[in-house]
Amino acid sequence: MAFLTKALDVIREREKQDSDRQHTFFDCTNLPDLAAERIASFLDGKDLISLGNTCKFWNEVSQRNTIWKTLVEKRFGRKVILDSRSSQIEYKRCYFKLAESKKSATAFHVAWLNGSYLKKVKDKESEFGEVIQLRSACKLQIYDFFLGVLPGKYSLVWRMKFDRVYAHGLNSQGTIRFIARPEKGCGNELCSKWTEDDLKNAESQHGSGEWYVQTMGDFEVTATCKVKVEIIGRVERWCGGISWDYAELRPRNLMVNTQNT
Repeated sequence: MAFLTKALDVIREREKQDSDRQHTFFDCTNLPDLAAERIASFLDGKDLISLGNTCKFWNEVSQRNTIWKTLVEKRFGRKVILDSRSSQIEYKRCYFKLAESKKSATAFHVAWLNGSYLKKVKDKESEFGEVIQLRSACKLQIYDFFLGVLPGKYSLVWRMKFDRVYAHGLNSQGTIRFIARPEKGCGNELCSKWTEDDLKNAESQHGSGEWYVQTMGDFEVTATCKVKVEIIGRVERWCGGISWDYAELRPRNLMVNTQNT
């Protein structure tokens, strides 16, 4: 009888040990600061935000400016930080500002932006409050870079408006080109060519003086890189009557039909 009692006690003890093992968990609060920051630095911005929502420990880690600085450097390049004029940067805000897929036309480099050929115009219907207006010119060169574009398929989208558009001298091949060009070796280039007929047909379809969103075409990015977005053109005489609000690199899985907006 004593033997059976002892055997039952041994069995109960083993069952208790097994139960304790099942409830054992990893206490992340014991992680050294450098190890926690190292783990967080492998995430992108959205994943770091998600990690910060899991518990108090990771929330505190995810708020550290040094980690966001690392994420900015890894995705957008060290030059972004070196070019900054301020030593007190909130890198979390900087990260998401740089990650935006939509950019105002007024933020682009615009050749001949002198008020006569092209100019900045305030517009209440603009998402950014100000647009670029082509009054009359025979050359176009508007460009800027989207930094840290992640791998994937995108559509180049321009929000634009026509008002008695004209483009005298555009040939049938199209000499106004809307371009999205990833860095060399990081994807394929998109080049959408527009003739005078294309411009006038778009105005007829969407209405004179009406803003609308135009999808220029699709392209693919195969490695994180910067993408140059550009409008270039040269006509024999003059073109005018076009305004641009913003450009957007729209992920294909978020695509919607082109519509007035």
